[in-house]
Amino acid sequence: MEPGAAANLSRPLVRLLRSYAARVEALRSAESDYHGVVLTESLRHKGKLKRASGRRINAAFSALAEAVVELQASQAAVLALAEDESIPPETVSALNDTFAFANREYADYLAARTYDQVQEVARQGPLQRP
Repeated sequence: MEPGAAANLSRPLVRLLRSYAARVEALRSAESDYHGVVLTESLRHKGKLKRASGRRINAAFSALAEAVVELQASQAAVLALAEDESIPPETVSALNDTFAFANREYADYLAARTYDQVQEVARQGPLQRP
């Protein structure tokens, strides 16, 4: 958060933004883990996945999907409280770098509504997303 920004936001909103930052980090970690598992399992068996590999990939994807849902819920909570406090979303983004970063970098995850959509975003990978 930028210096002086906390003075412009209520304590509950600052708390929610800290929680949101933790959710962003959890998503970043889950995405990294998912890509690591997919790569490791595909290299381990020269592209032919075994049943155990499929389970590991599915578990990593489930953790990623859960992180996406938690980030979406956290974003909704921040936006709802900001609206209750008559703070426009653009102001929250302007005052909180993490919120602005996540809205930019994880926009596709935040917009995903199904597991298939999450999987499509995950397939693109962090380096291939615009």
